[in-house]
Amino acid sequence: MINLLIVEDQKTILQLLKIYLEQESDLKIVAIANDGQVAIDKVDRFRPDVVLMDVEMPGIDGITATRIISERYPEVKVLILSTHDEDQILNQALQAGAKGYILKTTPAEELIKFIRSVYKGHLQIGSGLVQKLVPEEHPIPGEQKHPIPDKQKFPVRPPSKSFYLSLGILLNFVVWLLVVVYWRIAPLKYTSEWGIKMLQTGAGVELNLPNIGNASSGSDSAKSRQDTRTDYIYIASDRSLLEQAAEKLDMSAGDFGAPEMIVEEDGSIISLTVEGDNPLQAQQKAYIFQEVLTQKIENLRQAEIKRQEQHTQVILEAARQKLDSAQEELSTYQVSSSLSSDEQIRQLASNLEDLYRQQAELSAQEQGLNNLSQKLGQELNLSSAEATAAYQLLEDDVYQQQQAQYAQARTELANLLSRFTAENPSVVNKQAELEEATLALQQRATFLLNRAVSRQELERITYLTLDPKVKTVREEVFKDLISNDAEGQKLAAQIQELEKQRSKLENRQRNIAQEKLTKDNFQRNLQVAEAIFATTLAELDLGKENVYSLYPPIQLVKEPSLPKENQPTSPNLRTLFLAGVAGSFLVTTGLMLRWFERQPSSLRTPMSTTPLPSSSIDFKTDKFR
Repeated sequence: MINLLIVEDQKTILQLLKIYLEQESDLKIVAIANDGQVAIDKVDRFRPDVVLMDVEMPGIDGITATRIISERYPEVKVLILSTHDEDQILNQALQAGAKGYILKTTPAEELIKFIRSVYKGHLQIGSGLVQKLVPEEHPIPGEQKHPIPDKQKFPVRPPSKSFYLSLGILLNFVVWLLVVVYWRIAPLKYTSEWGIKMLQTGAGVELNLPNIGNASSGSDSAKSRQDTRTDYIYIASDRSLLEQAAEKLDMSAGDFGAPEMIVEEDGSIISLTVEGDNPLQAQQKAYIFQEVLTQKIENLRQAEIKRQEQHTQVILEAARQKLDSAQEELSTYQVSSSLSSDEQIRQLASNLEDLYRQQAELSAQEQGLNNLSQKLGQELNLSSAEATAAYQLLEDDVYQQQQAQYAQARTELANLLSRFTAENPSVVNKQAELEEATLALQQRATFLLNRAVSRQELERITYLTLDPKVKTVREEVFKDLISNDAEGQKLAAQIQELEKQRSKLENRQRNIAQEKLTKDNFQRNLQVAEAIFATTLAELDLGKENVYSLYPPIQLVKEPSLPKENQPTSPNLRTLFLAGVAGSFLVTTGLMLRWFERQPSSLRTPMSTTPLPSSSIDFKTDKFR
């Protein structure tokens, strides 16, 4: 793709060029200008490959613009597109650096071919203009010779080689003369050197809080030494710092001069140098600047400490208030709570364990007595309750009299039945007497036992107390059953009492456990408040140490040197010599390039006598096409 810049002030021609050139796929119009100055600016901005340049334009004309573009941007090719076919304008365009010259009447196809050829580096001249460049001794076959025109019609010949040689000698003499003059009149300068090292510091505090955890605070050491050195170099470059140092020596900041600072890529040392009019002054400047720099860093450090203290004091006050509140809440609860100590909880738990053990033992005894009473009752054919009732009835005198009457009536009835039938009046009367005795006995038993007693139960009790055989055989068993029943009742009462005590202790234990939980919460809040307060205190103490990580102390690792009187830093003879050599080289090279550029080498190149085609001649290959 060939990027084009069209420089044309006539809109009609510009539109035709755009129509012709935009149809080609390998050509791209990147910019358009209507005068020479705009063309130069757009070449600098767009860097086109080829510039189609008109000659006559307002402001800077096309020839001048071509010369400026060729000198500044040698890679850009300029193709002159003009209505003038005068040989003077043609030669001026070529000498200005144009790579081609064609008329605006050239067909579009030929114009496009010229653009592509110029882009490749060939010198292109439009048909009808080649003859204006061919010398007399090389006539073009078939063409009529023309008389040599007047010399005034040709452009001025460039300066000769001897002229450039003389100019070069003169300019080199001036260069070395300036070097010598500067060496003689320049004021002497002496340099004092010294070095400072940044000391790395780090601090930290760690608190181990029981049942809470660890609280730690430390300075941030992630800031690299390179960052710190950059900060210190920025501080040392402060204008106010330079003015303070200059004021101590009663001179202006300009006379004092800013020190030069050099840092290594890896390391913590900063090298500084400062110049003075004499060795002693240079050393004094170094000491004064080092003193002012150290004081500046200390001032910044104190300002940071003050800022951190103000911030931390606010946090510390809030933490102190939380601590006081937690302590007050815990004290208030301890006064109102029945829980005095943890030993009280342990003693209560021990008492509950004793009650559980006693209750278990009594329950086992009760179970044993119940089993024994059940066995004795089976032997007597009475339950333990019935045996107890019989024992209670036998102790009543009225009941014993009524029982004796009942026994006598029962015996007499048995005798009558052995002799008479049941319908006998004597038997009937005795049966009525026995029924009356039985009813009286039942009523007395009901009164004594304070409960209803059935006739069946009354008959078993009466049988136990009246039958001599039963009474003799089971007397001891009956006593044991009565004793076991009494003991069982005693054990039941004890178990019931233990149950009441156990229930009270369990309720007490639940209440104390809840109080213990509440107290633990208050204590934990107090511990957290103490932890926050302790950490804040640690941060307050650490703040001063942490400032040293922001502004590390500096150590003077190399004292400011005292330069030797016979070894000034400026002017340096070696530097002046190299400057003179460089100046001579630039002057000589520039003159040689200028001489070579001004030579019309194309005019001195022999041409072939081959017939000239109607389109163009290629001067790069010295062949006609």
